[in-house]
Amino acid sequence: TFTILQEQLMQVLGGLTNREADVIKARYGLTDGQPKTLDEIGKVHGVTRERIRQIESKTMSKLRHPSRSQSLRDYLD
Repeated sequence: TFTILQEQLMQVLGGLTNREADVIKARYGLTDGQPKTLDEIGKVHGVTRERIRQIESKTMSKLRHPSRSQSLRDYLD
């Protein structure tokens, strides 16, 4: 089940821009298991932590949209 969840999560993230996916993966530690701060992510991308916060917020709104999140709904209940 966990492997299926990982595959579906990566599929959902695949529908994002590279920057959006990178921010979400880093913020929630999806790559290395270590969540990163807004500052840490900002330094990697050469932008401010506020810009990273904006990207994260916009991306999470996208991910919450039913057309993108339907495949993950079973895991959220």
